[in-house]
Amino acid sequence: MTFRKFILTVLILSSPLFTIDALAAGMGMGPPLPCGGPFPPCPIPLDSGVVLLLIAGATYGGYKIYSTLKKNPA
Repeated sequence: MTFRKFILTVLILSSPLFTIDALAAGMGMGPPLPCGGPFPPCPIPLDSGVVLLLIAGATYGGYKIYSTLKKNPA
């Protein structure tokens, strides 16, 4: 049950990351500038797919650490 609460918390806290661009485009602000400013394009395109993979990896790593500590208490 605790793991489910953790996953739900991570999803709720990360949801603004995916809605900011959609809200900005809906307000007539135009397309976002590359890298968020007047700089050359980003060398690595960090789109939502990469962000989701990072979140999934961090969640899985946290779960593995939690399960290891639960099996072998210090």
